[in-house]
Amino acid sequence: MNRSCRRAGAILAAVLLPLVTGTAVADSFAVGAKVGTTGLGIEATWRLTDSVNLRGGYYAFDYGTDVEETGVEYAGDLRLRNAALFADWHPFGGAFRLSAGGAQSGNEFKGSAEGELDVGENTYDSQLQAKVGWSGFAPYLGLGLGNAMRGGRLSFSFDLGVMFTGSPEVRLDGLVNDPTQQAAFAEDLARERANLEDELSDAKYYPVVSVGFAYRF
Repeated sequence: MNRSCRRAGAILAAVLLPLVTGTAVADSFAVGAKVGTTGLGIEATWRLTDSVNLRGGYYAFDYGTDVEETGVEYAGDLRLRNAALFADWHPFGGAFRLSAGGAQSGNEFKGSAEGELDVGENTYDSQLQAKVGWSGFAPYLGLGLGNAMRGGRLSFSFDLGVMFTGSPEVRLDGLVNDPTQQAAFAEDLARERANLEDELSDAKYYPVVSVGFAYRF
């Protein structure tokens, strides 16, 4: 886990602990689990007013996947790390909600490719290692269904929204197997990195779709 995520997790824990101990008795605190595009997570919700709840969570997941960019297929791993805090407004007092907040994100993809690869403007017998990462604070807007502070003790939820992550940071390293091609390969590698950055420059928005449940104490 990177330093920013550890810091965000510590801040979240520091916020949640006194609220858990101070509000659970007042029947205005709930905990639950969630699964979605941000990963598998645990959430805590507490009531601020009759129509506004505050919700915090931490979500993480790792899985292997293949990604093709600029004509090169990378085999690698996607690592999701998100610590988030949201305000949920229930304008009609029921399950429907509008949510705003943000996440401290540490999502990244690491992948590699080897063989006859199109690098820059030429083809090389080579190896490439790519790292694409989104880190920092990402504002969030969304809507959903579910109100842990209303109805029975057990409630279910659905969320649909977007995190504004900004363009990712891109790193690309490579090695050509024929030493005589090293100079040309270095130039094409720089072009390939620029092409990869350009292709991913529009990846500023991360879709959030999730389902979960919560139990109110």
